[in-house]
Amino acid sequence: MRLGPKARHLLDLLFMTGIDVLEVAVNPKRVLFDTVGWSSDRNFNRHLKELGDEGWVSWKDNHSEGSWVIAITESGKNALLENIDPEESWSHQWDKKWRTLSFDLPQGARRERRQLDAWLRKRRFGHLQGSVWISHRPYSDWAVEIEQLKIDPRAVLFQESVPLGTNKNSDYVESSWNFDQINALYESYISSLGSTPTKTLQNGAAVSNWFREDSTLWKTAFDLDPFLPEELLPSSYLGKTAWKARRKAYKQLGRRFATEANPTLQ
Repeated sequence: MRLGPKARHLLDLLFMTGIDVLEVAVNPKRVLFDTVGWSSDRNFNRHLKELGDEGWVSWKDNHSEGSWVIAITESGKNALLENIDPEESWSHQWDKKWRTLSFDLPQGARRERRQLDAWLRKRRFGHLQGSVWISHRPYSDWAVEIEQLKIDPRAVLFQESVPLGTNKNSDYVESSWNFDQINALYESYISSLGSTPTKTLQNGAAVSNWFREDSTLWKTAFDLDPFLPEELLPSSYLGKTAWKARRKAYKQLGRRFATEANPTLQ
């Protein structure tokens, strides 16, 4: 199943807030429906079933107690984050080796070039120069994945390398990723958090609009970020600041959901 916008938004909401409100809300499904904003109950229920079939969400439906609670699974978290945990990535102990990919594909091989480019960006490789791309991550069956794209494996070369001479790892980082653009996106995202809705359950349309915009803004920055380990991050990097701000904003949002659903919690 492809992770479409609505499914992504739902997983994002469950992951970022923990959505404790569902344990106290009178109509927990309505909370999700209003927040993410489906076009109909039928589409909403279909999406939930598909996510459950994929193993991305699980739920408890206790008819005797009248409770219904949904949660994101570990598989759902990996699908949402594309197997990138920001905090784990930043704290990762790097082995000081770069993995490089170089390729030799003819200009006329447009399909192969497009597929390879998409694969490199999905894997968050940095474009060092020309046909040379780099990653700080350990090698993991990449050649097999390239072959599955029906690209001649002889046209792609993987190697390990370390800087020599006057070159430094920071030079590799600066040349391979556009952190000016990444930081600009994170800065825009941080600024957008100031518009977090003050009312939630009473104004479903406003919350839905804010949430969709927030999720889209975050994903734009998230997709460009290579999530380098701490020792490789530029001093100006704003990813950590944006991540902390987002977690704080969603924690507050979840708390408002809960208190509005059950005023006795205030």
